Amino acid sequence: MCDGFAVHSLTIPLIAALALCLVALIVVGTSLAHARQEITRLQAEAARTHRPLNTAERAVRAVVGTAARVRDQGVTGLLMSSIDDLTKWALEDRRAIAQVAAPDGTVTIFFSDIESSTAINHELGDEEWVKLLASHDKLIRACVDKQGGHIVKSQGDGFMIAFREPADAIRAGVDIQAALTAGRSRRLRRTPIRVRIGIHTGTVITRDGDYFGSNVAMAARVGAQAGGGEILVSTATHDALGEQDEFTFKQAGKVELKGLPGSHLLWRAA
Repeated sequence: MCDGFAVHSLTIPLIAALALCLVALIVVGTSLAHARQEITRLQAEAARTHRPLNTAERAVRAVVGTAARVRDQGVTGLLMSSIDDLTKWALEDRRAIAQVAAPDGTVTIFFSDIESSTAINHELGDEEWVKLLASHDKLIRACVDKQGGHIVKSQGDGFMIAFREPADAIRAGVDIQAALTAGRSRRLRRTPIRVRIGIHTGTVITRDGDYFGSNVAMAARVGAQAGGGEILVSTATHDALGEQDEFTFKQAGKVELKGLPGSHLLWRAA
């Protein structure tokens, strides 16, 4: 009688534990299946847009993380698992991409910097130079915001900016040069500066809010070819605009760009 009761009392917890394990396995299996579907969908999206997306890489890490969380945290940890993270990452990346990518998946990259910035810094001294930079930055940001550009990063005396459409990038460039010529702030009137701008259009790689790839390098090289007060654009940007009357272009000649093969025809925009 006592033995029978002991067996019975052990059986109930054992069955409950097995049931919990079964539920956990079902949840894990469902989570991994959804994650695999999400990876497939993201990879298809990357292929369709011809742009490598770091979201797929994050999704892979999320799938691996699911197993680790089950091992380390059990079912409770799983409830905060990879699917929630994966969904959040996917939404964040889609929002970021939607802000700057054209319908064909390209991004127009815009580089600017101040001509002879080292000499100006030396002449003014660090304190006045920082104040001049603040006026410059405020002007650049206002013109970029007006055209819907996304400032990727500031690089001391210059900027790297992404635009959805090449026309928006050139409009921002034209606005910047006009504002600098007009001397729209007292400090910029007292110490005039000249900004050089380079623009190129192509597909890019995104990672942690930054942009990489040969087309980013191309845009930087185009900017390095510009003189103060100039807007130089690549042939890719020039051709992407098609027939239009808003801007005028003059050939700036063929040049060799450091690290990029062949010669490249550049255009001066106004």
